[in-house]
Amino acid sequence: MYKEVLRTIVGIEIFPVLSLIIFLTVFLVMLVWVMRLDRRTLSTYANLPLDDDHASAPDARPDALRGVQL
Repeated sequence: MYKEVLRTIVGIEIFPVLSLIIFLTVFLVMLVWVMRLDRRTLSTYANLPLDDDHASAPDARPDALRGVQL
């Protein structure tokens, strides 16, 4: 039944190709992004679930404004 429905749709053959291209593009972009990360950033990301300091300290982020009163 599904085969007959899909055979009647005009241009349906492009969707598997498009989905493959979108998947490969996202996969390759993520792969390049991960390969370009430095070791310090990766170790920070790896230790986040185990590190309690990031959740409790308001200025634990390295880019936080220290000494500035809001």
